[in-house]
Amino acid sequence: MSNEKPLVRMAKPRELDWLFENQKHFAEPYDVPKGELRNEWPCFVMVKGKEVIGFRYFQIHEVNGKKHAWVGRTCLREGYTGRGLGPILVGTANRYLHSKGFEIVQTHAYKPEAKRFWVREGYERVSGATLTERGNTQFKLDLKKQRQRKGPR
Repeated sequence: MSNEKPLVRMAKPRELDWLFENQKHFAEPYDVPKGELRNEWPCFVMVKGKEVIGFRYFQIHEVNGKKHAWVGRTCLREGYTGRGLGPILVGTANRYLHSKGFEIVQTHAYKPEAKRFWVREGYERVSGATLTERGNTQFKLDLKKQRQRKGPR
């Protein structure tokens, strides 16, 4: 692993192809069907040197005239979890969405440790299983309120 600082940016087409073909390298297994990472759905990658070490992608929709983003998946490669990289990936993607006029980001989590992560990132539980039990729990983040609380970075 290089000592370079990770960089978060929009994924390039070849990186999207790589993500489909290399799902086994990520700490949390995922199943992203081919074609789900479409051009109109933003996908951010975290790269260290030339290596993709994480990604976050969104499905975009509008509800009652407000732009919403639903998190399709947020993953880090094995060996990179627990190093404080998740908040960098999440924060960069959220700032981008906010700059494009999105107001709400929604996601879900199954495991209690993932639920704790989303709460630390400012997401609030909307429905589903409690934070301490395994089971699907839905979360949302009001981007406008979060930016007002934290201020510009």
